[in-house]
Amino acid sequence: MSGLWRFVRGGGRARTLGSVLLGAGTVLASVGLLSVSGALISGAALKPESLLVLLPLITSVRLFGISRAALRYGERLVSHDLTFRLLGRVRGEAVAHLARVAPAALVGARGGDLLARVRSDVDELQGVYLRLFAPTLVAALVALVTVALVGFVDPRLAPVTLGLLGLAGVALPALAVRAAAAAGRAQNAARAELGAATLEALHGLPDLVTGGGRPAAEGHFARLLATLEAAETRRARVTGAANAARDALGGCGLIAALLLVGQGVAQGETSGPLLAASALGLLASFEAVGNLGSAWATYGSLRAAAARVDGLRALRPAVEDPERPVNLPADPTLRFEAVRFRYPGVETDVLRDVNLTVRPGERVALVGPSGAGKSTLLGLALRFWDPGAGRVTLGGVDLRDLILADARSRFAWAPQQAEVFGGTLRENLCLAADATDDDLLALLGDLGLDGLLARLPGGLSGWVGEYGAQLSAGERARLSVACALLRPAPVLLLDEPTAHLDPANARRLLRAVEERARDRATLLVTHQPELLGPAWRVVGLG
Repeated sequence: MSGLWRFVRGGGRARTLGSVLLGAGTVLASVGLLSVSGALISGAALKPESLLVLLPLITSVRLFGISRAALRYGERLVSHDLTFRLLGRVRGEAVAHLARVAPAALVGARGGDLLARVRSDVDELQGVYLRLFAPTLVAALVALVTVALVGFVDPRLAPVTLGLLGLAGVALPALAVRAAAAAGRAQNAARAELGAATLEALHGLPDLVTGGGRPAAEGHFARLLATLEAAETRRARVTGAANAARDALGGCGLIAALLLVGQGVAQGETSGPLLAASALGLLASFEAVGNLGSAWATYGSLRAAAARVDGLRALRPAVEDPERPVNLPADPTLRFEAVRFRYPGVETDVLRDVNLTVRPGERVALVGPSGAGKSTLLGLALRFWDPGAGRVTLGGVDLRDLILADARSRFAWAPQQAEVFGGTLRENLCLAADATDDDLLALLGDLGLDGLLARLPGGLSGWVGEYGAQLSAGERARLSVACALLRPAPVLLLDEPTAHLDPANARRLLRAVEERARDRATLLVTHQPELLGPAWRVVGLG
């Protein structure tokens, strides 16, 4: 329970108290409306000598009817505003934390699973306040008022009412939580797996269709859907049983009021209109506790969603900002000094005693077999990880002594797997820095992307497709290099930018890098050293 309470705190005491009071006022207005209506009908049936006797009851019916609508509107307005604020805070914290731990802590994570946690699981948490905490507090307030009122009419009815409301508001939700816990966990797990599998299937759809993987994928989805259906069916059965028990308890309350207060009416101790008022009012009070059983049946699902969101918060970043940071040096010289590194869980070093210096204006190309640690070296420069031994310095200052954002601001990086966002060509380019259309056109021309500009409807305003689906692998790589060249950083890191290019386009790209990054320290990873010109210093790894 304490784990869920964390998702309620922070909404503001005034909003929380206001929401609960408005909710309790709404239910009590319903109780008053039904009670007064019963008293009015009973009083009218007694044929009073003057209708003026019924005027207070008539006025009360109007008052409770209008106030119920107004209170309900206010309660929904405040409670949903509170809920959306809480969800916005939780989702914002989750996304911000992912940004802090990326990319090292997310290696091996499934994109669909992360999306499900940030979106579906956080959305599920809106029920923590709307379905659990607020209704429970409202039910407690309404139960106290109801017991006090029926006790005023007939003291014998007060303990009966308290017992029935206790069964409906405490025992029934507790049983529902226990019965639906496993189903809720299974439902959340199946939803998350279904979301992740769907995203992966959409990304790999061409391979599934052409490679004969369709039957296996369909079978996997069928099993996931069957699991989800079974979990939802189990939870629906618990909800149905809780609703049936709620109605039965409400009926018992009605019968108890008719018997006990009716006995007082028969003995002349209680007026007739109070019989209808107490019976109908008691029945209406079950509105406050009636849905708690079905609501708390979702407790297992909510707790599972909270655990999955907390799982994101449990991810620890591989690097942290220093406690006493050093000022960013003006000199952008990049140096690796006796660097050793191994990935977590791996027994052998990827890099061993690497020494390398890249000064402003120098062009250094890293070559070597796959797995030699070339891309890893770029990752250490970007401080995705810290070396196990040795150090990486910028202008003579250890990167670990610099604020992370400051250190990374000195680098422009074109990754091996070029990321292209759904949008226009211009929007993707201007993520790195603002530039005029003339500058963008000139840069794309230097990189050999004239054909892309001619092919895309709208040129720079042309949509590149989701994940750059309208672009070839070579075009995505050159677009990534263009973004790196646009970024005003003194150190340029390029990870296999020519891997998907023919020799002519590869040489054209390298010439553009030489011309446009003339004064930068440039570190290039390549498997094609034969394409390099004399300006490049080649360093072997592995």
